[in-house]
Amino acid sequence: MRYRWFVDQDKQTDEYGVPVSRAEYDEALHPKKKPVYEPKEMLAIAVVAFILIYEWFAGDSALVMYMCVSFLTFELRPFARLCLGKHGRAVGNALTGFSIAMFLGTLLWIFM
Repeated sequence: MRYRWFVDQDKQTDEYGVPVSRAEYDEALHPKKKPVYEPKEMLAIAVVAFILIYEWFAGDSALVMYMCVSFLTFELRPFARLCLGKHGRAVGNALTGFSIAMFLGTLLWIFM
C-alpha cells in the first residue's frame, strides 16, 4: 500500500522538488537486505557438491573433484566476508586467488 501523507512539510519533496510518497521515503531509510547467495547460486553449489560427493565415492576422476573443490572454494567468498568482519575482505581475496590457482592447475593437469 502506497500512502502519501507526511507530518513534516519539508519531507514531501526530494532535493529536486519532485513529490515523494511516504512509502518511498521509508524504503530509502530501510533498504532491503540482499541475501548472501541467490537461489541460482545455491542450486549451482548444490549440484557441484553432489558431483563432488559422487566423484569421491565413484573414484572416476580426480580432475573433476579438483574442479569442484575450486568452484566451492570460490563460492566461499561472500560467506567469509560476512562472517570474518574487517578481515573478511582479505580472506575473500585469498580464497579467490586460491580457487583461481587451483582451477588453472587443474587445467594444466588435464593437458599434461
